[in-house]
Amino acid sequence: MVVGNTNYANAPRLATSINDAEDIGEALTRLGFDIVLRRDATAADLRSAIEEFSQKSNNADIAIVYFAGYSLNVGVGGYLIPIDAKLSSPPDLRTETISLPEMIFGAGNARSLGLVILDALHGNPFPVQVETSNIDPGTDTASSRSGGARNVLLLFATEPRKISEQSHGRNSPLAAALLENLPKPNLEINFLLRNIRDHVRRSTHSKQTPYMYGQLSKQKIFLASPGEAPVSTAQTEAAKVQPCDELAAAPDDADKHPNVAGVASEKIVTADAVAACTDAVNRFPTTNRFYYQLGRALFAAQNHDAALSNYKRAFELGSVRALFTLGAIYDHGDGMERDPVRARFYYEIAAQKKFAPAIVSLGVLYETGAGVPQDPARAYELYRQAADFGDARAINKMGELTEKGLGIARNLKGARSLYEKSANMGHPEATVNLARCFANGIGGRKDIPEARKLLARAANAGSAQARNILAATARPERK
Repeated sequence: MVVGNTNYANAPRLATSINDAEDIGEALTRLGFDIVLRRDATAADLRSAIEEFSQKSNNADIAIVYFAGYSLNVGVGGYLIPIDAKLSSPPDLRTETISLPEMIFGAGNARSLGLVILDALHGNPFPVQVETSNIDPGTDTASSRSGGARNVLLLFATEPRKISEQSHGRNSPLAAALLENLPKPNLEINFLLRNIRDHVRRSTHSKQTPYMYGQLSKQKIFLASPGEAPVSTAQTEAAKVQPCDELAAAPDDADKHPNVAGVASEKIVTADAVAACTDAVNRFPTTNRFYYQLGRALFAAQNHDAALSNYKRAFELGSVRALFTLGAIYDHGDGMERDPVRARFYYEIAAQKKFAPAIVSLGVLYETGAGVPQDPARAYELYRQAADFGDARAINKMGELTEKGLGIARNLKGARSLYEKSANMGHPEATVNLARCFANGIGGRKDIPEARKLLARAANAGSAQARNILAATARPERK
């Protein structure tokens, strides 16, 4: 199980945690491990992951947990912090965190080795005050709190009462050491952990020393079999432009490779894109963008079930856009029966992750009463939230409700101002609305030539509505 928490709701952002989790997950996948990966996990996400991991560990020889994020009181009785934790008072520790013994118990199900790695000592930014020094794992109390798990090793990022060093690169010092040493063949687990410890000490100029606790049987354990190829190049290769990127990336996907423009769904060459993206997910099984792009290619090929499966996998690997896309599919009934209730479910999860397009789409459901009781005031509030993230569609939607006086007092001048703001951001629908205001003198001066200029701009941006209006007004009147 690999977890990387970066974007905490109530604590400073951690720079490398998601990078660390993705890279460690990929390295372990290349070594043959079945990965349960979570990125920016809430408490519910973590509990679900632990349940899945524990079930799989029952049949495993080796089970590994890697957690990058915030933690409190990191000894064997510590707490791992989900991104939605508030931790205002001590009782919150029981309900808003995951106890380390839960992780230890899951890893302890494995037959030969359970390895728990905590890249998590970043101080305590939360209001709750708890014991901050590590419990000495050598004490009887520590052993009892670990649940008595046998054949479990714990690797902490640094020593008791210390805080790990900040990284100025892609990975934390501990993650970098793991990535360097995990793929090395013929390295027995005890020597592997010593190499990792020494690597961290060198890279931090002895400011950070990983701390190990646990006992193993006399059995020799190797994570990389003799002759296995190093995997450190996998993440480098995934970062390059792949054929899948060029054939199936979405133009508006923030996670797409920055060096590709993307391709509209209707222009995807499905056979080529499906083949290229299938190869990409096989080669880079923990890189979410390839699953998302495979989902787009399969959906364009009308293989809807397979597309949904890949969108879900992309979300499991951290793609919030994939989750939003699932919601849109059910919302619009693309390739299946429309289901606004299920669409709302996906939108709400994506909205919780502050994904503005999902917040807007959730607002539309409330505005129209699709799958929820109609509530224009709630819709306006959702549009306002998305507008705060700079979403042009949300600003246009605020203008429409303001013009109609739905969910907010009617204000034609205010509506026109919102249309103008959204239009200046390039939103075609808002440009059409602003043109209508100029054409009819809504909320300000009437200016027919300016209205036609705005319609032409919207038409050039792809607005069919604007093209139709221009065509209709260009026809000579019949007498």
